[in-house]
Formats: sequence, structure tokens, C-alpha cells
Amino acid sequence: MKKQWIAVFLCCLFSLMMLSSSNSSTVKADQPEDLLSKVLAEVSLTKEEVRFTDSGIERTYGNDPLRLPFFNQQLKNPLGTPAFLESNALYIANNATSLRNLVWLASLRLGYTVSVFPPYEPELDHRLVKEAHMLYAISEIHTFHQEPLSAQAFRSLRDALKDIPLEIQAEIAKILYASLFFKECRDKAFSSFSEAELMTIFRNPAKTLMHSYDPLSHRMLMEANFGLLYYGAVQLVKTLDASLKAMEELGYPSDWDFDWITPMGSILLKGTEDHVHTRREVLLSIDSGGNNTYLASPGATASYFNPVSITIDVEGNDTYLQTEHDVYAQGAGVLGIGILIDLEGDDTYEAEQMAQGFGCFGIGILVDAQGNDHYISRYLAQGAGVYGIGYLIDHEGDDQYDTFTFAQGFGYVKGFGCLLDLKGNDIYIANNEEVDGSNPQSSDHNTSMAQGAGFGRRADLSDGNSMSGGFGLLIDMEGDDYYSCGVFGQGTGYWAGTGLLYDAEGNDQFKGVWYVQGASAHFAIGALINKKGDDRYDALLNMAQGAGHDFSLGFLIDEEGDDHYIAPNLALGAGNDNGIGFFVDGGGNDIYETRSPGRFNLGKANYSRHLWGSWRDQDLTLGIFIDRGGQDQYPEDRGRNNDRWNFHQEGAPMSRGAGIDAEYGTVPGFLAP
Repeated sequence: MKKQWIAVFLCCLFSLMMLSSSNSSTVKADQPEDLLSKVLAEVSLTKEEVRFTDSGIERTYGNDPLRLPFFNQQLKNPLGTPAFLESNALYIANNATSLRNLVWLASLRLGYTVSVFPPYEPELDHRLVKEAHMLYAISEIHTFHQEPLSAQAFRSLRDALKDIPLEIQAEIAKILYASLFFKECRDKAFSSFSEAELMTIFRNPAKTLMHSYDPLSHRMLMEANFGLLYYGAVQLVKTLDASLKAMEELGYPSDWDFDWITPMGSILLKGTEDHVHTRREVLLSIDSGGNNTYLASPGATASYFNPVSITIDVEGNDTYLQTEHDVYAQGAGVLGIGILIDLEGDDTYEAEQMAQGFGCFGIGILVDAQGNDHYISRYLAQGAGVYGIGYLIDHEGDDQYDTFTFAQGFGYVKGFGCLLDLKGNDIYIANNEEVDGSNPQSSDHNTSMAQGAGFGRRADLSDGNSMSGGFGLLIDMEGDDYYSCGVFGQGTGYWAGTGLLYDAEGNDQFKGVWYVQGASAHFAIGALINKKGDDRYDALLNMAQGAGHDFSLGFLIDEEGDDHYIAPNLALGAGNDNGIGFFVDGGGNDIYETRSPGRFNLGKANYSRHLWGSWRDQDLTLGIFIDRGGQDQYPEDRGRNNDRWNFHQEGAPMSRGAGIDAEYGTVPGFLAP
């Protein structure tokens, strides 16, 4: 009897094991293939081996105190970098109406962890004086600057304010108190520098970028208290967020006419008639309506003694015009904070440079809430940060952005620059037609450094004062858009800079020349991430569409749509001289054309002969191409539907490339399942 029970038990156990094995096999069979692991296996690599080593980074580029804190980490984690970049883009898009959160994120990415817990931030409402909100706020500004109002001036101010509703006065007073709080933080942040030094910097804030190495700028970068500067900025814009919302609900007076000069700049409150604004040194300007013209420096710091400048235009088709080379305008903060907010209308913004969301040793913000707008600039504009934070935020409308260089989401040393456009069919141009002939890659094209570009100062070949680059982002969330640039653009990086172009939806066109469309060079990160739409990518000369050169990462990720790629050499997933490039297309019937048949594209790599035998031989050079889904058209010499291919460079064992075209599968970290 006992033997029978044992036999029954063993039979049941065997049946359960078989059933479990069968279920396990079924589950395993149902799981989609990991295309990333599969394509890496073509060149005998695992995911863990796709990285740059600490020794490679340190021997090539050393340690730089100005390097952004996330950079080395992401360089050593290439497969996690697209998700990191996308998370920043989505945070910015989801917080487009919160200037507080946008400034907080930018300061965090620059390495300053300020105001992490909003409930602990100071509240300034207790400073309001009942029934005389603006009277005492303005009076306190005068007293703080040791210029107290006389009894007669106090009475004149009180009389000038009597017709302004108290509810509106309360909100304006909060902004004034927050501005004074920011000034205190700003002054402490730069307290180790003389007034003469600060005025010198103000007159030429981006000298190291635009001209030559500047020891004073470098010393300010090392010694200024940026954490305190950004902390004060977060408190000011948090107050501005709340007061703008309150004033919108209350309604802006249509007939007010207030003009008062304080030691921090003028306070101007104008009604709905058409106005021509020419005032410099403005602390706060609110215009309730009309088709206005701004000829001075709206929303821009006009001197070191004008640390806060805020301009709010409520409605109307407005013209913002500033053609003077040395005047900052239209949302520019130099050694301070400048904010321009236009709430409604079809507007034109034109400036020479350092405008339209430009921050240098400060914070510059331009917000346009509605309308079909045109932005025109030459340099350092349209979301540019140079040792500071610059945002251009356009909420809706069919807009056009025209510039030349260092713009449209540009981050220089310790700089964060972002252009965010939420809705509309938009045009982004970094002029490549009027060529100045100064580009080192090709004298027939301009250096753009635009449309999501991070740039640093490379000086290992000259004076040795290298400075790591910043973080530049162009984010477009909706619409059929057109992008055009010269060399370096559309998600590019150089010298420890990080650049991202993120387009969420629409049938888009991208046109560029060299180091474009998710390409980077000399220790950098560049990425173009496109989520939806039937898109066309056209790159002319070299290094494009997911290409990395010289300890750099390049990514082009297109999640879905019927796309058309026209590629040069070193493109469509290519690595060069210890660079790593990824190209991933997640779905659709795609067309691949190559301008250089048989060259390094569609999953290839190149390691130059002059490097052979050096210590760099041990570090990876890699190109990866992945196409998932669709019936695709490939050039005759490379690539086929539902196939795999690999590349091993003779004489350079760490130079490898691979490609895969598959109907189904996952690409973890690059595509949604």
C-alpha cells in the first residue's frame, strides 16, 4: 500500500512539473523579443558592456568642477540616457504654466538643489499693509535702498494709487516684495565681487563665448553663489505665478495710468489704449491691452542696478523691437531676472542678441500664451542659457522662429536653455543661407548650435581653460513642424554639453548639414526623440541621425510613422573614434536613402588608424541600427526587411556595428513596449 501511494505521489509530481514546464514555455514564447539584446549579440556585446569607462573619461577629459552633475553618469549609462532626457522634456511640458517648477528644474540640472520642498518656502503675504498695499511696498523699496520717501513724495504716491483696486494692489505688492527678496539674494550671491567688476560683466556677460577667454567670468563661475541666486528666483516666480492667476480672475483695469520711479526701476501700469513703450530700467510694467510697441528693453535687466524687470502685456497684437547690439530685451536676465509675459495676440519679437528668453549670471523668461507669433534674433536668444537659465515658452499658435546661432534651446557653460512650444504648426530656422564662412567643418555653412544644443569651451588645444558645456532643449509637443539648421543642431552636443530636440506629435521635416539630428562630438550627448507622425529627415554631409564621435553619445529615436531618411556618411546609428550612436525606428513603412553608399551608416563604426595602438584601443566604438515593424526600403548595399547584419572593423576589434529589422519586439529604454 505504501509503495502504491509513493507511485501515485511521484506520478502527480511529474505531471505538475510537466504542466509547469509547459506553462513556462508558453509564457516565454508569448514574450516579445528584446531587439536591443539581439542586435548587440551580433557583435558579441551585452547591455552591460555598452558604456564608456571611468578611465576612458578621466584620461581623455579629466574632471571639471563646471561639469553638470548628470553628465558623466549618463555617459556611462547610454541605454538609460534616452529615458532621462525624455523625462526632462515631459516634466517641462507638463509644468508649462508653473514658472516656479521650470526654474526649479533648471537649477537642479545645473547642480543646485534649491527649494526641494515647496511647503518650506517663505511666504511674503505677511508684509502686506492693510488698505495700503502698494503704498508701503513701494515705500519699502525706497527705504531698503537708503532713499526713503519724503512726506510730500509719500502723499503724492498715495494719491497716485487711490484709483487702483485694492485687490489688484495686493497682488502687485506681493510681486514687489518678492522682487525685493530676490534682490537681497542676488546681492549676496555676488557679494565677493566689486561693483566695478559686476558692471564690467554686465556690459559683456558672454565674453568667453563670443570673444575669448575671460578670467573674470571664469572666477565668477567658480565663486558666485548660484544656489542662492536661483533660490531667490524660485520665490519670485512662485509669487508671480499666483498673482497672475489672481489678477486674471479679478480683471485688469482698463483705464489705469500709473508711473513711479523706484531705485530698482520704474513701475508702469497702463490701460487699453495703444502705447509706445520706450522706458529703460523697468521694475514692473503691466499693459492691459491695445496694439502696443515696445522699443526699449521689456522684461529685461537694463543695468546691474535693475536686478528685476517684469513686463506683462494682457492683450493685443504687439510689436517688440530692439536692434541695438548692446541692449538686452524681451525676457533677458543678466545679473538678475528678466521676465516678459504676453497673454494674448499675434505678436512680433525682434532683437539682435541676448533676448527672447536669455539668462547670463541670471534668469531670462519669455512666455507667450496665445497667438501666431514671429520671433527674430541673431544670437543668444529664444531659450538660451550662458552661466544661467533661459526659457522661451509659447503655449499655442502657428509660430515662426528665426535665428542664426546659439539659440532655440541652447545651453553653454553652467547654462540651461529651453524653447518649449506646446501647440501649432511651427517653423524653426537657424539661418544657413547667409553664410559667414567661419564654420570649421565646411565654409559653405554656418555653425548653428541651435534647436537643442549643449556647448562647452574646448581649450585643450589652446590656453587649457576648458569649461564643460550646458543643457539645451527644444521641445515641441504638437503640430506639423519644420526644422532647418546648418552645422550642429537638432539635438546636438559638444564638449560635455547635452542637447535634446523632443517632438511629441505631428508630421515633421528636419533639414541639417553636419552633427545634426541626434549627433554629438568631443565628449557630449545629443538626441532627437520624435514620438508620432510621418516625418522626413535630411542630413547633408556627415555625422547625423544617431551618431557619436569621440567619447560622445548620439541618438535618433522615432517611435512611429511612415518616415523618410536621407543620410550622409556616419549616420543612421554610427560611432566614430570611441563614439556610440543609436538609431531606433519603432514602426511604420520607412525609406532609407544614403548619400554615401558603402560608407559608415545603418549600424557601422569607424576607428581612425592614427589612434591605433593608443590607450583608446580598449574603449568601445559602436553603431547600432534598429527598425521595428513595417515594410521598409533600404539602399541596395545594406539592410533588408526582417534581417540582421553586423560590422567588425579589421584591425580595430573594439570598433563594431550591427543592425536589425524585425516585425515585432521590444527595445527597452528606447521605445514604449
